[in-house]
Amino acid sequence: FTEEQVELLIKCSDPKEGFLEFAKRFFYIQHPVKGKCVFEPFEYQVSLLHSYHDHRFNVNMLPRQSGKTTTAACYLLWFAMFHPDQTILIAAHKYTGAQEIMQRIRYGYELCPDFVRAGVINYNKGSMDFDNGSRIIAQTTTETTGRGMSISLVYMDEFAFVEPQQKANEFWTSLSPTLSTGGKCIITSTPNNDDDVFAGLWRGANKRVDEFGQPTRDGTGINGFKAIGVHWSEHPDRDEQWAKDERARIGEERFRREH
Repeated sequence: FTEEQVELLIKCSDPKEGFLEFAKRFFYIQHPVKGKCVFEPFEYQVSLLHSYHDHRFNVNMLPRQSGKTTTAACYLLWFAMFHPDQTILIAAHKYTGAQEIMQRIRYGYELCPDFVRAGVINYNKGSMDFDNGSRIIAQTTTETTGRGMSISLVYMDEFAFVEPQQKANEFWTSLSPTLSTGGKCIITSTPNNDDDVFAGLWRGANKRVDEFGQPTRDGTGINGFKAIGVHWSEHPDRDEQWAKDERARIGEERFRREH
């Protein structure tokens, strides 16, 4: 290690801001136009990263193609490499979705410099086991996903689209006890229905006054979740002309749901 490498490694391992240093310097993504490039988080993605780090429970409602999966993948990789003996579960509504998230994590891992990258002892499409005792596991959301595991952090992608809703209900009921010992939870999705599990968690997270009229702490809702919603216009590459063209292609109702 050179002195510069040691200094950068210390910055990445900082318990307060290390995730941001790692994201901006060492996490590579596959941009659909630019190809391989270092992750340059937008303002709302920086807010998401801070929220993931500062709050145990997070629920996020974001438009399609807004980089929510990339942001989560970056944080999960940093969390696994710089926190020993952690079990991270990725639960996606489809098998292909779970594999896509793992692919982004593997891509970012493989392009990390050697002096930053933690070693792995098991490495495949569905899981990664690090030599610091941490591991990342990707599974499809079912009624029994995560049951019996001691989970440190769970990430649920497109949770509003887990079908049928009975499966989502039973999954959440089964998972909640495993988080009661201090685990963290990140849920991201575009909206789907008004009466699904995701919608209920979102409403609870946005209700910040309890039954006695007392405000909740730290900006979280009555259910303990921190809610962050992102409007399509917050993406720096999207303006009114983009929205007009998109509405013309998919219609107003679908535009409101997807974006």
